[in-house]
Amino acid sequence: MILPKYSLVYGFLHTDGRAMKNGRGEEILLKGWAAGNWTNPEGFLCGDTPRPWSADDAAQPPGRFDRARSMEASLSLLCGNEYAASFWPQWYRNHLGEADIRSMASYGYNSIRLPLNARAFLPEEPGYHWNEDSFRMLDQVLDWCEQYQLYAILDLHTTPGGQSGIKCDDGIDYVPRLFLEEESMERTIRLWEKIASRYKNRWIVGGYDLLNEPLASHQWFSLMPVLSSFYDRLIKRIRIIDKNHMLTLEGAGAATNMEIFNHNYDPVCSNWCIHVHYYRLSPEIRSLYSFLEPSLRLNVPVWLGEGGGNVIEIASLLDAAQALGMGYNLWSWKTSVMNNGNLRRDPVQYRLPANWEKITACLNEGAPRPSYKECQAIFDEMLENMKFENCVQVPDQHDYILRRPGRIVPAAAYDSAKTIGASFSGHWDYGNPFDFRTEDRTKLVLKKGCLPPRKDMPFSKPANFARDPLQSLVLELSMGDYVSYTVRDVTAACNVLITARALTNTDVHISCGDASADIHLEETAGTITCKGLVLEPAMEHTVRICVTGGCLQLECVEFTRTSATLL
Repeated sequence: MILPKYSLVYGFLHTDGRAMKNGRGEEILLKGWAAGNWTNPEGFLCGDTPRPWSADDAAQPPGRFDRARSMEASLSLLCGNEYAASFWPQWYRNHLGEADIRSMASYGYNSIRLPLNARAFLPEEPGYHWNEDSFRMLDQVLDWCEQYQLYAILDLHTTPGGQSGIKCDDGIDYVPRLFLEEESMERTIRLWEKIASRYKNRWIVGGYDLLNEPLASHQWFSLMPVLSSFYDRLIKRIRIIDKNHMLTLEGAGAATNMEIFNHNYDPVCSNWCIHVHYYRLSPEIRSLYSFLEPSLRLNVPVWLGEGGGNVIEIASLLDAAQALGMGYNLWSWKTSVMNNGNLRRDPVQYRLPANWEKITACLNEGAPRPSYKECQAIFDEMLENMKFENCVQVPDQHDYILRRPGRIVPAAAYDSAKTIGASFSGHWDYGNPFDFRTEDRTKLVLKKGCLPPRKDMPFSKPANFARDPLQSLVLELSMGDYVSYTVRDVTAACNVLITARALTNTDVHISCGDASADIHLEETAGTITCKGLVLEPAMEHTVRICVTGGCLQLECVEFTRTSATLL
């Protein structure tokens, strides 16, 4: 791995108005991954039997392998207490090692979110007895982050008592007890004071993510005033110790509700940002406007600190976010493969042990428990499988997220811009069947053979109909219309291919800097793929496609590292 000679990861990360800046005062957009399942494993991402995600019954007990505390209890049952006590320190070190950090940096990311389980650092016992081994482990991870130039965001993913009311907060049930128990609030503050005291002078720590997804379910929204006042109380205590680090604050509703952002939470340093999670958002710039409003009003940045989904859609959404000055972090860097052996979407995945079904059958179906010896062998295999060098890599994720060669871009995922004319022309006033990117005034029409989205009666319960505008729409361009697509980190010659259907005999001009090409397409009933340009190595290229005569429907643009037989 060769690190860049000049890195923006330098000195304490801080906010300056609506921007984040490094220690030299240079603006930086965070881009990175979260180390999900590291100190806070979630069963559905590491081998538990799939089950519906529900928090409707707040008093229901945890599943037997659905969160860290129930996984710990099950491990003791299956393997014995002595084995279980030694297992978790090995899990932490095998799940996130130097090779993981080095790999993230090698792809060009500049940050990592480190989810912390409070119980790993402050055991659930009377008084304050810190787990020094966990802190030493975190120290080592931060050393690697400094070596490979990744800002580390320390994320308190679970608090004493639990803050979310869903299983990812590792609570004893589905109640956000943090906001109902004074002792839990004080223990959370003391934990942050311990973290601040230990890391106040470590610049590689990019910030403190104070609470992950507080009050996630709407049934707890009545506690939002308690959340707001708790942030005030917590930040006041942190700032007595540490005035160096940026703070990230998440709202209710799994970090999507903006109601609490009504004042400056950090009056001492004004060094904080609004932290948003972005699951199931439409991949267009207007999906972000509700987060932008408090950012403009309070003059603080927005950070898209967690999200995931279809990689093509996520890449398009993150492009829109970066046009608005919002950095991002993705969930999750490493998971297990699915129980049936199929790969997930995540970039690093480990195989489940050969006899894993015996574990899930025992825990979830009442099957006989394998012997202690067999159970220990199964979990030893899991620990070995999760080491980076033994994992399955899914590298094409990075080509899409980072907009590099090796990806096919749907035509509707053209470059975002704050104003019409910067990256595309727009003059169409009649929208499209998906109401997608309508503010751009580009003419997006249904791809041949695709159906419009289904909608139910207005007064019925919303149905979960599939909605995929990027794959269902094509971009219709007439004479004078143009659109742009960006590719980054071109390290070798890169072909630009377009797939389109000419509605009439059509002339297309493709340009990028001083390079250009003209293509003539005959009217056709189907799509054709043709080569436009060959791009030379560069940090970034923006390719403009302009119709100079006729009319076509552009389906996709491909940036490929390999040659192909083309028209």
